[in-house]
Amino acid sequence: MQTNKNDISFDEVVTRSGLAARRIADDLSWGEGAIQPLPQPAGTAKQLVSAVLDAVEPVSSTETAYSSCTDGRLPVKLQSGEAVPVREQAVGADMVSAFFVAEVLGPRFYADPSAPVAARVHDVAAFLKENGLLPSSHIACGAAAGFATIAQNILRFSKKPAYISRVQALLPEGVYDAELHKSLLRGLQKLLDSGAYSSLTPDMFLHAAQDVGGPRAVAELKDDGRGVDGHVEEAVVRLRVAGKAINTAKLAAATSGREVFGVNDTRMERLARLFSRGNDQDYKAARMALEDFASSGHGTLAKGLPTYVITVA
Repeated sequence: MQTNKNDISFDEVVTRSGLAARRIADDLSWGEGAIQPLPQPAGTAKQLVSAVLDAVEPVSSTETAYSSCTDGRLPVKLQSGEAVPVREQAVGADMVSAFFVAEVLGPRFYADPSAPVAARVHDVAAFLKENGLLPSSHIACGAAAGFATIAQNILRFSKKPAYISRVQALLPEGVYDAELHKSLLRGLQKLLDSGAYSSLTPDMFLHAAQDVGGPRAVAELKDDGRGVDGHVEEAVVRLRVAGKAINTAKLAAATSGREVFGVNDTRMERLARLFSRGNDQDYKAARMALEDFASSGHGTLAKGLPTYVITVA
């Protein structure tokens, strides 16, 4: 997976455990969320990034079908009662991110795009399972609760040059299409204007994940009262190493509870290819939609956080 290297800052590189973390130029200065960086002693950021690199672990074959949310809070347990395994991450896990892609594609995905929103959510969950992925979620997911807000913010953020530069920098080379992106935004505006999400509730995502993915698909995360619902994320981490993910419990244990927002870019790539069904235009639309939802999701929750891209060193 390639990026526009002119938009990656190579003056800040941390190498460890066979991986390299590079800080990109964008720092979510355009964001509006309450999660913001706190003053830290010199060298603290590098210590955090080094700990993140040490916490990147292989995803076991039993967990590749599942996903986790970008949420960096300490995992408590699955609804099955098991410990939460290391899984690839997406904003809102696959369940919410995939639903956004389906909404953007509309009639190019749904047999009935005018079906009730709960039915559309379930259609997406069923589609994921039919294609080897188990729709996943967690209790009190902010991306699920804030789906319409994130969608609205995509429209507002897209008017800011810094946001568009971020999207272009983080997308694979050749994917960003300005005219197609404008078309997607117009379609999103129509959905919001029509009240498409007026009856959408977080429980619709949770129930779809439970019904289709089962009790191992839903996690519980710890709200220890810190920050916003317990969130104290200090960075966004974009992982571009296939088959690996951040062990958030290991990171917390090694750093006395420090957190980052994690996203597996390879997971987004897999979802985009899946929703494209071999159509190049639909792939570009799906991949841009996923990047919009990821970047806008983080900008909705946070402001002023650095973003690191992790690759093989």
